[in-house]
Amino acid sequence: MKLPASISPMLATLGTPFDSNDYTYEIKWDGYRCLAFLDSGTKLQSRNLKDLTSVFPELNNLHQLIKKTGCVIDGEIIALRNGKPSFLELQKRGQLRNPNEIKLMKDQVPVIFVAFDLLFYDYKALFHTPIELRRELLEENIITAERLIVSKEVAGSGIKYFEAISKMGLEGVIAKKKQSIYLPGKRVKTWLKFKTKKRNSFIICGYVINPTTRGELSSLILGLYNEDRLICCGMVGTGFTKTEPELIHKELIKLTTDICPFTKTPNPLPNTFWTKPVIVCEIEYTEMTDEHSLRHPSFKRINPTVIPENCQLKELDNENNYPN
Repeated sequence: MKLPASISPMLATLGTPFDSNDYTYEIKWDGYRCLAFLDSGTKLQSRNLKDLTSVFPELNNLHQLIKKTGCVIDGEIIALRNGKPSFLELQKRGQLRNPNEIKLMKDQVPVIFVAFDLLFYDYKALFHTPIELRRELLEENIITAERLIVSKEVAGSGIKYFEAISKMGLEGVIAKKKQSIYLPGKRVKTWLKFKTKKRNSFIICGYVINPTTRGELSSLILGLYNEDRLICCGMVGTGFTKTEPELIHKELIKLTTDICPFTKTPNPLPNTFWTKPVIVCEIEYTEMTDEHSLRHPSFKRINPTVIPENCQLKELDNENNYPN
């Protein structure tokens, strides 16, 4: 008997937190989606069907941590920073391909496989088995270890659970409908994801023009003060209403300058223009990288009530979270 060579994982649909006794709720782990194929050995497959086995060698013994062989487990590979899952920490490992670098980094940035579904058991497909039974078999079959844990689920109040997850600074929540089946490769509404967001004020320090659309504003270049030094926080190019790019562009033209406002000048894109750092805007995002760029930024509004000098890097924290 053999397991399939690959399986495309089922995907969740973006939603808004709700309460329902027809769903269970669990943490949305901020890592790499991964399917573990376990028989005489361990094979790790990414969401895009790439082989991750050699990238995370400390997970190569997962097949020894199950009671019944011939399994495919759906889960997430995560790395921790300050006790919380961190995608930025995981990227230090996930981008490596050189065996010597991987060997060096696996002790500095260890990873954990978080299991949340069972797709094959004893070489038999479980796609049409209700999720409750798949979960029951998963928990019975796994030997919990340092590098392998099972994601916990709760029932009842999805809203309160999401609020608690947000306060912890985690990525979000997944709601899974009871009695639902597994549809490989499909984005379904029986799995819904609620993502936490942060929202803060940033200074507009420049803008990028799209030459293919008759000079329309494409992105805003954002900045914050690190005490008295202005640092670049990347760009935002989404979230605008239909009319906002033109209106914002008209105001920024009046503030355009040849002088880059940042202490350290970033590598500008073509058609980049610097502005005097006097306009503040609100941006929604998921996380700030170690290089101070924003993950998944979205423009919300211009905020004339905030003084640019009050937009300080040190003021950002994990308590300013908002639901999608």
